[in-house]
Amino acid sequence: MIYLIIKEQIYEGLNNSYFVVDQTEDLDKANDILQGYNLINKTNKNILHSIIKYESPLVLTKEVA
Repeated sequence: MIYLIIKEQIYEGLNNSYFVVDQTEDLDKANDILQGYNLINKTNKNILHSIIKYESPLVLTKEVA
């Protein structure tokens, strides 16, 4: 399982944009990274960061009748 750190840039009158700014497989590390990004941008209310849990999709290799 991978945790993605997502940056959301908020615009007035436009659609918001989203960027993957970091990733890790450790939830505690993901929370630490998130706190760092939030600390850096705490005065800018137009930038939000969040954690998304990403699991790879199941890939079927055999057809089942």
